[in-house]
Amino acid sequence: MTFRWSALVIVAVLLAPLLLSAQATVTSPANKHNLSVSGPGPVKATTMTEICIFCHTPHNSNPATPLWNQTQSASTYTPYTSTTMAATAGVPLGSSKLCLSCHDGTIALGSTVTRGQIAMQGLTGGKLTGAFSLGTNLADDHPIAFAPITSSELVAPAANSGVKLDQNGQLQCRSCHDPHQMDKDPTTMKFLVTNNSSSSLCVVCHRKQYWTSNPSSHQASTKPYAAVNGAHTGYVTVATNGCESCHKPHGASTPQRSLKAVEEVTCAQCHGPTSIGRNIQAEFAKVYTHPTYSVTPSVHDASESPDTPSHPLPEPSAATPRHAECADCHNSHASYAMVAAAPKGSGKVAGVWGINATGSAVQPSGTPPSVNEYEICFKCHGDSANLPQPTDPLLPRRVTRQFNMRLMFATTNPSFHPVEGRLTGASGFSIKTGWTATSVIYCTDCHDNDTGPKAATPGTGPAGPHGSNIKHLLVNTYNSETDTRSAALCFKCHDSTRISQSGSWRNELHRDHHGEYSCSTCHDPHGTNNTNLINFDTRFVTPSSSGILRFDDLGTNRGTCYLTCHGRDHNPLSY
Repeated sequence: MTFRWSALVIVAVLLAPLLLSAQATVTSPANKHNLSVSGPGPVKATTMTEICIFCHTPHNSNPATPLWNQTQSASTYTPYTSTTMAATAGVPLGSSKLCLSCHDGTIALGSTVTRGQIAMQGLTGGKLTGAFSLGTNLADDHPIAFAPITSSELVAPAANSGVKLDQNGQLQCRSCHDPHQMDKDPTTMKFLVTNNSSSSLCVVCHRKQYWTSNPSSHQASTKPYAAVNGAHTGYVTVATNGCESCHKPHGASTPQRSLKAVEEVTCAQCHGPTSIGRNIQAEFAKVYTHPTYSVTPSVHDASESPDTPSHPLPEPSAATPRHAECADCHNSHASYAMVAAAPKGSGKVAGVWGINATGSAVQPSGTPPSVNEYEICFKCHGDSANLPQPTDPLLPRRVTRQFNMRLMFATTNPSFHPVEGRLTGASGFSIKTGWTATSVIYCTDCHDNDTGPKAATPGTGPAGPHGSNIKHLLVNTYNSETDTRSAALCFKCHDSTRISQSGSWRNELHRDHHGEYSCSTCHDPHGTNNTNLINFDTRFVTPSSSGILRFDDLGTNRGTCYLTCHGRDHNPLSY
């Protein structure tokens, strides 16, 4: 008997500092978990003066540690799932189960094992509601009840970080939240285990590639981002909101990866009319756009790759819906301001994978850490089986049809615009100053914002192929719908005066035609299996009287046409 009482005394002495510490923090004026009548929040007891009793009791507790007194929920929960999560979130156990006995909204607050129902005020129906109630569907909350599978981007919490896994090595609610102290982060006041300014709590475990090494523009931006713009943390800049500029750990509108809204709407919080960042959203209101806003719901998945069975890209089926979401071209954790030389992508597309000229997937490298810009375009405009062009009424009808841009730009073709690589043996005919016969160009030198920096008359709009008022997302006019002259796009690089000069059959041929006819009548702009990008538009150029439709390159300054055009039969006509 003496031994038993001695043991109890020892335990009491050991626990006393912990209990006093917990009571001191719970009784703090800034702790809403003090549900007694002296509590600081609107939700509290009407007469109960005891503080710990709402969660704990020294005797006859619920069979759960630590001496639990709140009635536990019998709910069945839907856990978080994601195509990019290596582990699997399980059924809430341990401290998470205890937290949910109040925060799933199914059990009345003050429903105790030892005192029955304690009378409460400030509640509707006696239970937590709104943002305080997570409900039983936890798919829109940060995953719990799992043992993290570490990788280069997910690490185990350091011992001095404040973040702790439970005795089974699993992440639970208490890994991130301290229920006894509300103000370790005095800005959010969300019972966090440490200050979360600039997401210092999140990066204890999450080490997204390039986030700090570039650093990402989103990690470093001091631009204002407050509640009026959609912030939910109390912090007021993009940098101090950190991960929670885009993500929401509880009650995320887009559950997978805990986004605050569907992808493009999340981006538009800053890249819309708020003036926090460049207004990209406005570009998608133009006549011709990538289908970022028009495809609903968003169908991009972060696991997309050539090797992912559930989300293969390029698309292997003609029935697969096409999409062009923000994250197809931009990595929000990596994007930053860094220029590059063609064909390498700039810092704005840093961290995005691509498909190279041979059809293989490639990953970013170098400075900036990007792939060649065209390799990002080839993810959708290369080998995808659902290319829209074969049935597109806005496109010219060519002698030879090819819609795979990866193959059209191939440097093994007889002629091509130098996107995948430099031209060989080119003379630089008609090239404007600033370009040479060995120049390499971007896809976005032609396909980009018509009011942006790459337009013929550079404007103040944001760069990028988001939207244009000119067909085919062009930066300037190139009318391929008629055979009348409209080639302002071509004259960004090609000198119309030099084309019209006398001196060779090429000059004379262009001089006779380019004043009346579109370049697209004879030329296919990407690449062809003929020389000089010749690929006639069969709506305006028909076979000759002998039934032949062909151009033969006979060598330097020599060629022959078999065709009928502008009322004349070339059968053949030599130059």
